[in-house]
Amino acid sequence: MSQNQLLQINNLIVEFHTEDGVVRAVDGLSLAVKKGETVGLVGESGSGKSVTALAIMRLVAQPVGKISQGEIIFDQQDLLKLPEVGMRKLRGNRISMIFQEPMTSLNPVFTVGDQIMEAIRLHQGLNKKDALKKSIDMLKLVGIPAPEERVFNYPHQMSGGMRQRVMIAMALSCKPDLLIADEPTTALDVTIQAQIMELMAQLQSELKMGIILITHDLGVVAESCDRVAVMYAGQIVEEAPVKELFKNAKHPYTLGLLSSVPGFSHGEAVLGPDGKPRLKTIPGMVPNLLELKGGCRFYERCFKRQSRCLEHNIELSFDHDRSYRCLFPNEPPAKKPSPYVNGHIKEVHHD
Repeated sequence: MSQNQLLQINNLIVEFHTEDGVVRAVDGLSLAVKKGETVGLVGESGSGKSVTALAIMRLVAQPVGKISQGEIIFDQQDLLKLPEVGMRKLRGNRISMIFQEPMTSLNPVFTVGDQIMEAIRLHQGLNKKDALKKSIDMLKLVGIPAPEERVFNYPHQMSGGMRQRVMIAMALSCKPDLLIADEPTTALDVTIQAQIMELMAQLQSELKMGIILITHDLGVVAESCDRVAVMYAGQIVEEAPVKELFKNAKHPYTLGLLSSVPGFSHGEAVLGPDGKPRLKTIPGMVPNLLELKGGCRFYERCFKRQSRCLEHNIELSFDHDRSYRCLFPNEPPAKKPSPYVNGHIKEVHHD
């Protein structure tokens, strides 16, 4: 692990024990985040993105859930071997998380100021007066109007967008080394969304903070991320620098995700009954993780599938600084030779 590496996840497996059997929600995941780097984690609901985030924070619900294998190395120490007391010192301080559902993450019987102040006083040792001042500053920083008054509000007195911004203020209040942002801008309008992403980028630049950005919004990924990992059915199926992924996606699932973005298409457009272009969709459903039969997990939905795809589990293939889990990866179209030579059209000779 290099000095510039902040987080290294190796072969992580997270399982949940249900009445119907064991569900492996994260299956052999490996991922790295450098200092000052933003890594996007994308995929459909149920692909294992949020479970990965909870595993890093050591918040997987027990005894139903269990991290059964792997390493999560943060700043040279394996978090899975760290005593709970040591984990509490990191959690909310050096590693922070913006949770997806602010109403279930905020305590309804405490003011939002009290909840922001708790982390500040615990990890930074400030007195109540200074912690309150910093809480007001953080609310102002995330764009909440009249923060001197709002700091004394309870969560139910705020809109969904404001509660989301309170969660972001809490996560950033201790200036963490690693920020895990699980759909951080879902409940926000476009203007506030841009402000929050700009704020995260600014703090990242100042603190060399690493960010794992979990999102469905590929537009946000294109604007904000350095690298992107695509998850499907508990596995990473493709990982690449963000420009490379958007320019030349290798995995058919990634192609499907990109083709469903308005204004961004691979191949021919799909026309509706009215003759107008329509968004492409990926046919079928994500497989039931209790009923996996081996082979490629995307097989039933893949337009490139062949019988070989079912013969064995598909391992990651590595190509320079990218990887993909596919036997028949997409290749960029061959470049046609230029019809010009030194500014003149080539002469064509016919027999």
